Amino acid sequence: MKLIPEDIRPVYPEDVPAEKVRDKLLELLGLEPLPSSVQVEKGPAVESDDGLMEMPLTFQNGLGETVPGILLFPAESLAGTMGGIVCVSGTGGSAERVTHPRFHRPDPEGPALFGWGRELSRRGFVTLSISAKGTVSRRDSEHSWELERKLLAPYGRSQMGVLVEETLLAAKVLLALEEVDVHGVGLTGFSLGGNASWYSMACAPWIRTAASLCGGLGSLAQGIHLLDVARHSSYWYVPHMLRYFDHPEIVAACIAPRPFMMISPTRDERGESPGLPGRFDGEERPSCTPSPVRPAWVVSLTSLRCPVPAAPGSGIQGCLRRRWRGAP
Repeated sequence: MKLIPEDIRPVYPEDVPAEKVRDKLLELLGLEPLPSSVQVEKGPAVESDDGLMEMPLTFQNGLGETVPGILLFPAESLAGTMGGIVCVSGTGGSAERVTHPRFHRPDPEGPALFGWGRELSRRGFVTLSISAKGTVSRRDSEHSWELERKLLAPYGRSQMGVLVEETLLAAKVLLALEEVDVHGVGLTGFSLGGNASWYSMACAPWIRTAASLCGGLGSLAQGIHLLDVARHSSYWYVPHMLRYFDHPEIVAACIAPRPFMMISPTRDERGESPGLPGRFDGEERPSCTPSPVRPAWVVSLTSLRCPVPAAPGSGIQGCLRRRWRGAP
């Protein structure tokens, strides 16, 4: 049964010029200006068996909530020479899972991937993995998660906005480290973390690159009408967004031409197509306006040349590494 009409249109729509899209996005997310520096509570740094320094830490988000994280970096590192990556798990994950000593899938057929943030540090990056807003370890129940959304909305705040804030605060924590290149901080994550990555990059022009994996990027309108709406909790449905623009307009105006990688599955766990939106794949679906993404990125996309990885993790880290080295 359709919950809303197929031909529904936004009320009071407004055209937003490309140069104003980021400002409007910040308003819709309820994202206030970030502090110039982040107060961090650090635990002891310990060298692990794989030659990494590991440090637990916490910081506060704008709601006064504690954001836990785990910092990893090679024990032998030179100041200002390393790229920094914020790693954000999916809903069922955590900083502990992302930094697990073993890079593996507990269930070869399941979606969970452990140890991928640690694997990036093994390959030469400084990583900060966080247990972000929306992960199961940060909420009491699905009911409380949905209830919080209702209580935040009248104040102009959104759960997506809090998720973005935490991701960008983590990036600022990395930028404050002497080991990290001040021009070399990127973002990556799966599912919930994929959303955090691309939205955060759109909000912050100082983020160098991002890799959004299964991060719900495509079209909010098509997600409502063509896809399984039960796949995302309500944080994904940013209030009022379709009055102004959809995902492609955000990407074209706020991310391109910076290097960015998006990975979307061709089949879900049930063997069904999740429907990569036509405004990204070049095939215009019904009710789609022409995509602004392709012309905005016609040069940058072809210069990335990130191959499908032959081994797990090799494609992502290789693509990210090339972005910091400035190589194609």
